[in-house]
Amino acid sequence: MTSAEESIARLQPDVERIVPILVWHSEAEDYRRAILQRLPGVPVEARSGSGRAKPSEARVLLTWSLPPGALTQLPALEWIQVMGAGVDGLVGRDDLSPSVQVTRSLGRFGDQMAEYVVGYLLHQMIAIEDYRRNQDRGVWESQPRPLLQDAHVGVIGLGSIGQVVAARLAALGAEVSGVCRQARPVPHVSHVYDARNWRQMLPACDALVLTLPLTPESRGMIDADALAQLPPGAVLINVSRGALIDEEALVLALRDGVLGAAVLDVFEQEPLPEESALWTEPRAWVTPHVAGPSELDSIADEFADNYRRFVEGKPLAHLVDCQRGY
Repeated sequence: MTSAEESIARLQPDVERIVPILVWHSEAEDYRRAILQRLPGVPVEARSGSGRAKPSEARVLLTWSLPPGALTQLPALEWIQVMGAGVDGLVGRDDLSPSVQVTRSLGRFGDQMAEYVVGYLLHQMIAIEDYRRNQDRGVWESQPRPLLQDAHVGVIGLGSIGQVVAARLAALGAEVSGVCRQARPVPHVSHVYDARNWRQMLPACDALVLTLPLTPESRGMIDADALAQLPPGAVLINVSRGALIDEEALVLALRDGVLGAAVLDVFEQEPLPEESALWTEPRAWVTPHVAGPSELDSIADEFADNYRRFVEGKPLAHLVDCQRGY
């Protein structure tokens, strides 16, 4: 047996334990082909539309988001793997049975979002935009030059993504504090606050990074009071969910100079509506949900590994607690 044949044999689950898969996504055919490369012989159905279709016999679903009532078309469903790290669009749905296991994908989201955070934070601290404007005007003028190693950065949400962000910031010399549901030691984080006392961290934060899931408890947590507790000129970076922030309070904080900048990759309504004041707010930096893009190969690798666990009766990786929402 050649090495390639050995690899395929290792990937191929036992015939007796093969279960059908449905991929429901705008790029479903691409994901279907990627899964078949990793799980040859497994039946994989692809759907990309939002309308009703005939019921599927699939017991496993790979998806990013689903139209209302979609899960009623999957009477045999036992497990859903979401293509992203956030599952707030799935848990709590009326058509999601409590018996269905839900897992999430980690991909390279931690690395991607950490680079996004570091890049935009350095962009603000080095005053890149100011120098570009001066160049356009032919102005030779220096700006203050703070160092990241002198900054104190708060990271709210110390899960798989937040820990990578904290590690990258700490590697550049920043002091990192953080928040998680229950305070516990976290590598590269000097002090960890819990869900009850997290606001105590804010006055020391030169920058605040949001990497936590959206839950009923976290919705709107960055309100006017929280923003007012940050030092003048602080930078807010959100790479998790837009609904964590009270957008009206944020706009006021930016206009009043309470915040130095807000770097926003996610919004409660996406695409961001044309009438949003954030489009024209000079202290706001808007990107279209690109801080952690899903990469087909990474998602397919994770899914294939979890599929093997599923058919072998092993515990699934990255299992979601649907009561908590993450």
